[in-house]
Amino acid sequence: MLQSQGKSRKDLAGIGVASAGILNSDGGFKLFHNRPQYNGHNLRLALEEEFGVPAAIANDADAGGLAEWSVLRLELLYWVFGGGWGGAWIDKSGEIRFPSTDWDGRDESLHFSNEPGYAIGVDLWKLRSLFSEVGASFELFERQLQEDADLPSDSLAGPGDDTRTMRAEVILSGPGRCRLFRAVVGNDDFYENFLDIHEQKELTDPAIAGEHISKLSRMRVESAVSTDRLYGKVLAEASRILLKRSEADGLPAGTPICLGGKPSYALPYFGPSTQRILGKSGFMNYLRPSVIDERGSNANLVGAAELARRAAAR
Repeated sequence: MLQSQGKSRKDLAGIGVASAGILNSDGGFKLFHNRPQYNGHNLRLALEEEFGVPAAIANDADAGGLAEWSVLRLELLYWVFGGGWGGAWIDKSGEIRFPSTDWDGRDESLHFSNEPGYAIGVDLWKLRSLFSEVGASFELFERQLQEDADLPSDSLAGPGDDTRTMRAEVILSGPGRCRLFRAVVGNDDFYENFLDIHEQKELTDPAIAGEHISKLSRMRVESAVSTDRLYGKVLAEASRILLKRSEADGLPAGTPICLGGKPSYALPYFGPSTQRILGKSGFMNYLRPSVIDERGSNANLVGAAELARRAAAR
């Protein structure tokens, strides 16, 4: 990479890394779900020893939040939707509030602002009511979850193994939006009239399905519109839980919320429901697209650059 930019090691002042997983405060990996062989490995220290310059490492959601802050320079919440729902609370001075470093493994130790999708439990009775409002079957949704081989078994209960709740990211994620669509559609295949044969097949792949659901929403196909209304309603419910807890811990009222990740591109479709419900509940927080995404940049890369700048300044 250095060579491609016409640089060499002597030009390095600091190194920044944005990584998946939960970290220890010394920069070692505490919990790396997809790459457990890295657990206990200290990448920050290894980089410092190899290159002889200070390094910094942060969870990718935290790094994304720092990227947003590096442009906006104000207190913000950053939410990133992908395989799950990650987040960060960055204060006005650019510090990460309540990071999940040195996590002890207990759900109740996670702050809602930092691991919202995993730490927030949405009440099942509330979900049944929200599904009913758009004419969807929550029972069908539950059956589909039980048959989903890609869904970790601990996702079927809420935080702390609470069987009265469900982890928010089961719904509020890329795969979650796809799950909602299947539950809303049921046996109704009318939507297929608006997709070609390849798009119909891709609706089974959560990594791709989102853009096709958005296409259907743009065309005002009822099943997709109902899916995004429901997604927005569930996001509003989880957001109220997060904001109430965070404001009690010092978050200023009305703090803007920047959304990143591919599912966030559907904000024009699910955002109005979320914004309307939050407003009625007294929360004036504005949901907006990531400023980094708007500039065509990568939040993880920009966040890593901010970490490198801070490391070099130490």
